[in-house]
Amino acid sequence: MASISKANANPSRIRETRRRQLVEAAVACIAERGLPGATLSAVTAKAGLSHGLANFHFESKDALLSETLGHLAEEHHAEWRRALDAAPADPASRLAALVAADFARSVCTPERLAVWFAFWGQATHRPYYLEKHRQYDGARKAMLQTLCADLAAVPVQGARPAMDPDRAARSIEALVDGLWLQLLLDPAAIDRKEAHACARDGLAALFPMHFPPAT
Repeated sequence: MASISKANANPSRIRETRRRQLVEAAVACIAERGLPGATLSAVTAKAGLSHGLANFHFESKDALLSETLGHLAEEHHAEWRRALDAAPADPASRLAALVAADFARSVCTPERLAVWFAFWGQATHRPYYLEKHRQYDGARKAMLQTLCADLAAVPVQGARPAMDPDRAARSIEALVDGLWLQLLLDPAAIDRKEAHACARDGLAALFPMHFPPAT
């Protein structure tokens, strides 16, 4: 449990720290028990906090779960934005950086993947989960489509016609989601490095003149 020094013990900082503790505990509980098992009692026990404190910060289990999903979405959004900011300006480098961010150590962990799939499995029954995810994923999807369109527009002599950019973007999203599922279900057979290499091979299949196969 995170400690708060007296020097930093202002109300807003305490509130932020406690909410983060509860969200991280919710991530751990969902990964271990699924959404049904991530009760407020289980989460507060995991966080080492009182049930009353959880009720103070979150009016319901659904409110806590919604913030947990928002936290993961914000975390993923920040990771790919950092990757793009650090990438060279050409569309191939930026697309490679965007895809690499999906396999970054900070977001691609067994625990976080389990939580993502737990939420996705409930999206049709709890539409607000899907809406929360779309608030952040929409920006990534738009960026992916833009980069695919930019790359398709680069003239390459002798190359076959590029795939439709929107279809290419959907293919990349499907590939990454599938690799995330393999990482979750069969971690003994595939790790983050291998999953990233598979994703790079997917980019090479879509845009062979711009991406060499991964080694």
